[in-house]
Amino acid sequence: MKLALPEIRPEERTPLLEALLEIIRQLADRVSELEVALQEVRDENAQLKGLKPRPKINPSTLNTPGQAKDGTGKGRRRGNPTRPRNAQLIIHRTVPLFAIPDLPEGGHVQGL
Repeated sequence: MKLALPEIRPEERTPLLEALLEIIRQLADRVSELEVALQEVRDENAQLKGLKPRPKINPSTLNTPGQAKDGTGKGRRRGNPTRPRNAQLIIHRTVPLFAIPDLPEGGHVQGL
């Protein structure tokens, strides 16, 4: 938790005000320490219950320029590059199909 205090001019700063600001800083530090300790207790409690602890999620790196996902900087996918799959296709046999003369317009034959 980040606490934003308003700016106080030097002529308005009194010893009492300085002491109060120092107390506020100490309390803010203590609150942040307690928040971390509370999260550790919650994680331990979840682990004892058989649940998974809270995952540590890193910030997104989508907007960083010049970085690919694999770390090479090239921006291509892992594995083989995309190529036509039918370039090596071998035709083993051909089967002639004949039109059915009595088939009505818009009809089709099932089972072929």
